[in-house]
Amino acid sequence: MAGLLAALLWGTVGQYVAWVTVGAPVLVVAWVWVRCRTTKTGQFSRAARGK
Repeated sequence: MAGLLAALLWGTVGQYVAWVTVGAPVLVVAWVWVRCRTTKTGQFSRAARGK
């Protein structure tokens, strides 16, 4: 919400703030998804193999 308001109220600087604040959650979700896909050791992977 802060990023969207910054884009509307702060002009050019607000646009950069908006890109960072709106893009950060997307990058975090992508990073966690890639990390979970590449890491196969853990509680749930053992249960899926039947051990």
